[in-house]
Amino acid sequence: MDYRERYRNGEHRQVTAELTRLDPRKGDARMQMRAVAELAMARVAHNCRLLVQRLTAHGYAYSVYCDPDDGGGVSAPLLDADTVAPAMLKTRVGALPVTLECFWQAMGGVALTGTHPDFPDMLDPLVVYPAEALLEESEQAEREDDGLFHLALSPDDYHKDNVSGGAPYSVALPQDGFDFVLLYESREAYFLDYLRDVILHRGGFGALDAQAAGGVPLNALTEGLLPF
Repeated sequence: MDYRERYRNGEHRQVTAELTRLDPRKGDARMQMRAVAELAMARVAHNCRLLVQRLTAHGYAYSVYCDPDDGGGVSAPLLDADTVAPAMLKTRVGALPVTLECFWQAMGGVALTGTHPDFPDMLDPLVVYPAEALLEESEQAEREDDGLFHLALSPDDYHKDNVSGGAPYSVALPQDGFDFVLLYESREAYFLDYLRDVILHRGGFGALDAQAAGGVPLNALTEGLLPF
């Protein structure tokens, strides 16, 4: 049974962990990686659409910042799928992790920043910038000490609340292979594992305490989401 079939049969974490260790240059590894990543990111996109619908129905107001006094204007929580900007980014900086490229091709970008009167501060809502944003940043970017470009994928938790904070959550490029570690995010997790935790267990809010969700309707947000 190949990786795609194993993934479809429910071996989500095991398959993606194995693919992360796999050399993309060997045999049909890259084809297998892409087949699984496309399935995973289709589920991520589906789940994000559900979260947006459920948050909207609950009265959540999307804005640039999670600041009720100065939200920075209304923002769109979901962007359209994009194949052009990721290809241009690859031309400029080199290889992209398969999961990131497939994410953009499935949903373009996501920004769950916003406000609700019953929600606590500093929830660190899910944000993944579109490829176009990284393409623009790459025009002025310089390589870090590791020889790679560290391009921002999301504001950190403080900046999402319109407060001065630390470095943005980032990806190091060029980077071949299946998945990548999300830099400067406290979990120090691979991108897929980060998405799993934030979406499936925290309803799209990375800093939400699942055992003490307060005014956030966590069960209603996560009910029926597709595992990935």
